Amino acid sequence: SKSNKYFCVVREVESGKEIKQYLEVWADCSLVKNYDLSALDVHGKIYADGEFGTLEWSPDETKIVYIAEKKVQKSEPFYKQKSKASPQKDSVNNDIVPGKEYDWSQDWGEQLVGKITPILVVCDIKTDSIDVLPNIPNDVNPATATWIPDGKGVVAIGHSITPQKLGLTYCNNSPSHVFSLTLNGQYDVLSSSSEQLCVRYPRFNLNGTKLAWLERLGGGPHSSCFKLISYDWSTKEITTVVDFDNKILHVNNEQLPFYGLYDQPIPKNCWLNDDKTIVLSTPQGGSIHTFAIDTESKDIHYLPITKPFHECVSLLDVCNDVLVCHKSSLNKPGQLFAIKVPSMSEGYDFTNITIHEISPSRSLPNSNDFVVEHGYTLYNKPTTIFYGPKNSNCPLIVWPHGGPHLSSSDSFRADIAFFVQIGFAVLFVNFRGSTGLGKDYVESLIGNIGDADVKDVYNALQSNPSWFNRELVLFGGSHGGFLVTHLSGQYPSVFKAVCALNPVTDLITMFGTTDVPDWIITEAGYNFSEVDSLANSKDILMKLTDCSPCKNVHKVQAPTLLLLGEKDRRVLPCLGLTYYHLLKKHGVTTRVLMYNDYHPLSTVAADMDSLINAALWFIKYLNSDFEKSIN
Repeated sequence: SKSNKYFCVVREVESGKEIKQYLEVWADCSLVKNYDLSALDVHGKIYADGEFGTLEWSPDETKIVYIAEKKVQKSEPFYKQKSKASPQKDSVNNDIVPGKEYDWSQDWGEQLVGKITPILVVCDIKTDSIDVLPNIPNDVNPATATWIPDGKGVVAIGHSITPQKLGLTYCNNSPSHVFSLTLNGQYDVLSSSSEQLCVRYPRFNLNGTKLAWLERLGGGPHSSCFKLISYDWSTKEITTVVDFDNKILHVNNEQLPFYGLYDQPIPKNCWLNDDKTIVLSTPQGGSIHTFAIDTESKDIHYLPITKPFHECVSLLDVCNDVLVCHKSSLNKPGQLFAIKVPSMSEGYDFTNITIHEISPSRSLPNSNDFVVEHGYTLYNKPTTIFYGPKNSNCPLIVWPHGGPHLSSSDSFRADIAFFVQIGFAVLFVNFRGSTGLGKDYVESLIGNIGDADVKDVYNALQSNPSWFNRELVLFGGSHGGFLVTHLSGQYPSVFKAVCALNPVTDLITMFGTTDVPDWIITEAGYNFSEVDSLANSKDILMKLTDCSPCKNVHKVQAPTLLLLGEKDRRVLPCLGLTYYHLLKKHGVTTRVLMYNDYHPLSTVAADMDSLINAALWFIKYLNSDFEKSIN
């Protein structure tokens, strides 16, 4: 709680085949309340994910709001065997409905399996009551709630569920709105109702007079540029603070391009003491930078923590004009900093911030032997990042990011460090469609996947002879897997080996199996709301065929390792397996590793095994001199 008097814990305990949940309230290192949620049976499991999960104390510290699964009415077969030993068990139970046990309900997709109908719940620790907040419309699912200043209700995001739920993980285009809901059930939409919007991260300022959030049009690419919106709590006036357009900032007598705001999480505490300045971090040209934005003057101030477009700085917390940030680069693991923003008679001095190390600086082994180089290789924008040994002609991994509307950044990644430490170099390319380089840059890929993005990666590689003349291998996941399988098919003699993690290989098959069918239609250049069935859309079928890597599978020469997740709901393993069989048919050396994991293969076991196998795969098909040097 805000005063640190209480803290709340949701604890899961295995009880036979069942997992029970308890809501614990602690004070002074003692357990003072323990609610057996399974026994109370008010709702289903509490959500603890990043999309819906909420657990927050009210301002007066008497209530806790959280999001849980709606209680489902129990069902049983139409004809059920009667118990002779305990006839009383067979008495009529009006809470049980026959014939409904096999009804299917749609969840929210990849990594949100079983999340079907979220509800807002309030636990009152004074009265020991647990109540579901009423009057949320049936076609709205609440997410990420926070208390309103007087503690008489909450503000939350409402996701629209009509006509179908589209996967939320990694996607910020789902139609949604900001709403308030009082404890007695008054429901009001706060964001504009004139357009279909997508909203993220509603955050109150310190005295509760302003509410800010990120906002973009719903639909379209899965990630794009956002506006910063300010909502006056008393007048209900909505103001656009930062729009989509690119800007030029003046930093220490230099001009710095500002490419807009993107979907970088905004911490709960993000306001300075003046109650009008919000601090946030956002991708900018292959880096993540931190900005202070005045919601009244609309001025944007770059915080000079790092050199522009180098390294990544992410805001974690703000308290009394002190920022806690995390900084890292490809060649340097993460470090915590405290940053004091000095105030002046009129506002703040953002050019003379003081940086204090919280955690010690750490370095990779032999870090001075490696170099990180940022390049303006494509369209005069910071679009390439090279990381590898200095003065070396070692093999180069071309590693396009997924999305495609994400970006590669100069931030520490253990998988990249692993490959560089064993002797590889890595090249990242923020091709057309990448975030952090403007709204137009994101949308320029729509209708051009499998062509513009592939050409951008290849042209960036070819632009530098010191890169192109090396032994080259490919590594990519999801849309990055789409690109590496395209590259190996379109430029078959260039690459020695390929590793593709849950790759998109066939857009037609993916349309009927993925949790985000809108992705396929949008990226192909069509309007998802106007498409019913591919069977009635000959032009779209032809376009999807032309965009798919499978089109060029007969040209592939490079040995290809496929890393697949059995539980992947975004790019089902059937796509990778189909591609595997096609490679075998055409005599290409290939192998499949199948993990009991989701789309990113992020469990420790899958992550470790897949990386080591990928490294061994590359080494096996490179020249023997490199293998000897590795050994």
